[in-house]
Amino acid sequence: MFQMITGKWVSAAMGMVARFAIADHLAAGPKSVAELAVASKTHAPSLYRLLRATASIGVFSEQPDGSFAKTPLSDCLRSDSPAGIRNLAMMMLDEWHMQVWAAMPTSVETGKPAPEKVFGMSGFDWLTKNPEKAVNFNNAMTDLSAVHAPAVAGSYDFSGFKHLVDVGGGLGMLLAAILKLHPALKATLCELPYVVELAKSGPILAPFGERCAFVAGSFFDSVAPGGDAYIMKHILHDWDDTNCVTILKNIRRAIAANGKLLVVDFVVGPPNAPDPSKLMDLEMLMIGGKERTEGEWRVLFCDGGFEFQRAVPTPAGLCVIEGIPV
Repeated sequence: MFQMITGKWVSAAMGMVARFAIADHLAAGPKSVAELAVASKTHAPSLYRLLRATASIGVFSEQPDGSFAKTPLSDCLRSDSPAGIRNLAMMMLDEWHMQVWAAMPTSVETGKPAPEKVFGMSGFDWLTKNPEKAVNFNNAMTDLSAVHAPAVAGSYDFSGFKHLVDVGGGLGMLLAAILKLHPALKATLCELPYVVELAKSGPILAPFGERCAFVAGSFFDSVAPGGDAYIMKHILHDWDDTNCVTILKNIRRAIAANGKLLVVDFVVGPPNAPDPSKLMDLEMLMIGGKERTEGEWRVLFCDGGFEFQRAVPTPAGLCVIEGIPV
């Protein structure tokens, strides 16, 4: 119970380790605290206390001579790790994110998203108005996609599609993983204007040239037509049922008659069973979304103009939830 109550200590320590790029500094081998303090521009005695704490839970390893070395866990916090989550660790401690969690009582008491109390608007509206504050958020989502994308691309058969539209696909990590495996497939990334500009100029989709188009806009207004498959990863869990139905109906108007809807999200498991989606659901509670059971997905699909077909599990814990237009 004590460990559960003080869990934020661990989260905060991971955020600090990520912020000061300690794992990067140890990539080439062990270093003394003095060397790490110079490299990270930190106060050596205080840095030692941070390193000692994180070594106690296996993130680093304190050597007999007092230096510190990397571990497999710390590799996850390296900037160059293909499956790294350094940006996620930093985002969890960003001031705006901490402010939202501090307002959790409001969400539990009223069911309303915490950002409305903290910022007077939705969290996504605030991030759009403050793009400099959204950097870690967007990079964190890309981190997660780097972990999830290969699992999704390898778990679902995309070979029967000609044109895949990624709705709210961020910087394109999932699209890139799918396009890499299917050379004949064409794709469109639909995102907010500022995200589209980042995706266009970024390296993730650059290798796919003319195979990938970009459409700027809001999925609450419309989505690009012409696709025989529409995919969304970690989009619908951000929103309540009413907003989700709006998004789904916009896709229903755009999708080919024989097309497929592919929602990549958690499917909440049975009561009492350990399940990361049940903790992720608290994050969603704060911002106005929710994680859903299979039964809830079936109802949501129906309300949005689709028939639930199946949920294909992936090694990343997410499912590819498949639907067809009706």
